[in-house]
Amino acid sequence: MTVFGKSIKLFLLDGTPNGRWICEMSNWTGKAYKIPRTAVKECVDRKELCSSGIYFLFGTDDDTGLPLVYVGESELIFERLKAHLDGKDFWTEVIVFISKDDNLNKAHIKYLENRFHDIATQAGRYTVKNSNIPTKSSLSEADTAEMEEFIHNARIVINTLGHKVFEPIAQVAEGLTQHENLFSIQNSKGVLAKGQVVPDGFVVLKGSTISPNVSHNSVSPGVIRAREKYISNGKVVDWALQEDILFSSSSAAADFVLGNSVSGPKTWKNKDGKTLKEVEEG
Repeated sequence: MTVFGKSIKLFLLDGTPNGRWICEMSNWTGKAYKIPRTAVKECVDRKELCSSGIYFLFGTDDDTGLPLVYVGESELIFERLKAHLDGKDFWTEVIVFISKDDNLNKAHIKYLENRFHDIATQAGRYTVKNSNIPTKSSLSEADTAEMEEFIHNARIVINTLGHKVFEPIAQVAEGLTQHENLFSIQNSKGVLAKGQVVPDGFVVLKGSTISPNVSHNSVSPGVIRAREKYISNGKVVDWALQEDILFSSSSAAADFVLGNSVSGPKTWKNKDGKTLKEVEEG
């Protein structure tokens, strides 16, 4: 599939990177606002925010430090955001999507709300704060195709604005084939882990097994805390990963798997026996 370049225009509405942003992508009728919680009431004069749209409230869990997202829709975006200032206190930033030609009706935004909720849940990067799964509206084939294109473009914009909320943890890194990008670690003590290089680090895949033993003198405190956290939250059960887990580097991932400090690039190997270091060096 041919991939074409995209042009994205950012306008700092308040003249500062900490204020409100407007984001537009070439050849698309969608338009995004990135608004700090503290600046929501300043949008009272933005008439286009008094229309239908989809929005995402972003925050961080105080206990776990994990990112949070709430997916919502409204026919009066600004009024809904004002209500959330009182009703929800976890969020610090909102990203809103509207249509520049104002062609999003109630059925469209309900469809978008359901699909974005589903994609965010499946991606597993953020905890989705919605208490209920949004109802999915029924659209014509033509409208469905139009909304799926809207979703595709909105995902590009949200990622550009700093939130990988809709991006799968496990994906093929650019420049590597699927075959080259599957690496493993195995030893005689029952460890069998598989992983992939991804754009933001290295992911150990669901089903991988890790060593029950940890060398406290060898690995970093961060690795020990990560093991404790994932065991306590059920992502690791009986030393097996119940879902994909992202790490900042292949070495952090290898340390987590083996319980001692090693060089990730020299330890992870692909099906042909090549180390990650050899594959990256070509």
